[in-house]
Amino acid sequence: MTDQEKINRHDALILLRERMGGCFGSADGIFAGHPMDENRAKELRQYAAENNISLQEIKEIALNYLYSKSYISEHIKEQLPKVIKYFGKKLS
Repeated sequence: MTDQEKINRHDALILLRERMGGCFGSADGIFAGHPMDENRAKELRQYAAENNISLQEIKEIALNYLYSKSYISEHIKEQLPKVIKYFGKKLS
């Protein structure tokens, strides 16, 4: 991996961290439960695929987001499989 590829990958991970919250409902924290949230998730999934981001990295980003919002563990356990299934359609 070249230095430029490393920089691009780093930038992609930062963007994904910044935008992951847009895939969850602001009031209920449900992943892609609203058409706008789903559109943002679709865009991020495509962006992640184009930048060779792994499903494991997406999982960690989503978990960090959910924990940062102080959701209870039951809610996190419900939402994370949805994230994995959704992003897993294009990522490995």
